[in-house]
Amino acid sequence: MPEPAEAVAQLLVEAQGLQDEPKRLGTTLARLDALGARPLDAGADPVAQWRGRAEMPKTPPYRGRVLGPAYKAGMLNPGDTVRLPQLFDGGRAARVAVATADKAPLDFTVLDREAKPVCPPAKARSKECSWTPLFSGRFEIVLSNSSANAAGYYLVID
Repeated sequence: MPEPAEAVAQLLVEAQGLQDEPKRLGTTLARLDALGARPLDAGADPVAQWRGRAEMPKTPPYRGRVLGPAYKAGMLNPGDTVRLPQLFDGGRAARVAVATADKAPLDFTVLDREAKPVCPPAKARSKECSWTPLFSGRFEIVLSNSSANAAGYYLVID
């Protein structure tokens, strides 16, 4: 079973592909709700639009974690890079996951305040970076598209 951040990223990609299947979309969104995921930027939240198309299950989903992960949907054109600074608590497990529905894999890494990778850089198709910061502080999530195609992504921070 994937960790919560990776599970949210996978569910977002799954929901994106179920736009013409309202019942399955509703079930997938209920699973997303059960993980407690919420958007980083409500103005750019695709899930809000998907809910209008979904037939939600009649039984409310089991509520999991009290403070679930946050997610962000985005698009990177060829050659583009996005850098997202985030604060993480020292001594508490931190997770960042990225999933893409497109064929183009993104380069994905998380850097500490000295710009050193906390996880090895990876190609993100459905990847997760997990670590426990020693001290509370700012980290930078870096996504780059080195391919020749635009790539949509879902970033999950837990």
